Parts: sequence; C-alpha cells; structure tokens
Amino acid sequence: MRIAVIGAAGRTGRHVVRQALGQGDDVVALVRHIGSLEMTHPRLSVIEADVRDVDSLREALRGCDAVVSAIGTRSAPRVDLYSAGIANIMQAMAESDIRRLSAVSAAGAFARTHRNLTFGYKLLIRTAYRALYDDLEMMETLIAASAMEWTIARPSGLTDGLHTGDYRIGLTGQPLKAGGKISREDVAGFLLKSLKVDTWLRRAVTISE
Repeated sequence: MRIAVIGAAGRTGRHVVRQALGQGDDVVALVRHIGSLEMTHPRLSVIEADVRDVDSLREALRGCDAVVSAIGTRSAPRVDLYSAGIANIMQAMAESDIRRLSAVSAAGAFARTHRNLTFGYKLLIRTAYRALYDDLEMMETLIAASAMEWTIARPSGLTDGLHTGDYRIGLTGQPLKAGGKISREDVAGFLLKSLKVDTWLRRAVTISE
C-alpha cells in the first residue's frame, strides 16, 4: 500500500511514517517544511505541502492508496486548521480517486461533559481548548458526511511511551476512563491498522490504555 501521511513531521505523524515503512508500505510524507522530518528510506518520499493549499495536496497525493491525517496545531484562540485542512484533504483525495482515510481527533469530541473526563480536562475544553474542540468536531462532521471510507481515532491523553499494541477501543466514541492515556506510537499503530481492515469503517472510536 502507498500511504500518504499528512502531518508527518508531527509527534504522532512521524511514528505513522516509521511504522508504515516497517510494515513494508510505501510512504509519502507531507510536511510543511522540507527538513522537518529527518528520516530517509528507499520507500519514503518527503514532499512539502500545506493543508490550506489544495493544489499542493493534489500533487502530493497522486498515486497514493490511502491517507492518514495526523495534522495538529497548538495555536489559539481561533483554530480552523482541522476543518479547513480536512476539507482540502478530501477534495484532493476525491480528485485522485483515493477513498481510504484515517484521521486523528481527540477524546472528548462530541462528549465534552462525559463522566470519564476529569474535571480539569472538562474545564480546559470549556476554556482554553474550546476553539480547538469546536474545530475538531467540525472536522469530524465533514468526514462523516463524506463518501470516504473513513475511520476517526479519538485518543485519550497522549504520551511518548513505547508501542505496545495493548489498548482498548471504544466503539461508541465515548471516553473510556478518567485520566486515560495512550502512547503516540500506539495511536500510529491503530491508524495504520484501520486502513487495512474494515472493522472500524465509518466509525469514530476512542482508544486508550
């Protein structure tokens, strides 16, 4: 499989790239700045592209079979990277006849007051993270309304732990437990797995230890 990884230089995206190469896939790593992903491999192509520029995406995605969206932002207060980015990503995918998509969201999307979110995290969602969650939910809405063969991953608290393959998958998309965590490496592993099996097709699932 030839997989495009958007946000490949990010803290989760680079794990997706490494694991896909390790599984024998060809990888097209989309980064905002060449040099931000210090990785070389015979089956790796690194391409500069911007999710706000559909033309750059269209060129980069040509010939790919599937897409992983691991885009992210830490900016505030106005955030529209996720919704604007996924709209452009899906437009470029459609024009290249690519249908398989796995995207990263976050635990708490469409469940901001769920009992399995800690009080502190609920407070953040209402305040500092409010715009971020508004945009994540818009992104998910756009994906769900599309004709793509999609899976959305809502990871709990992200860590820099090792890949274990030992985590729970919540099929309802609701947070699994208060203070739950999962390593970025395990998130990467799930994203790749979801491209190759239909178990979570057209579902938003929560993943946590």
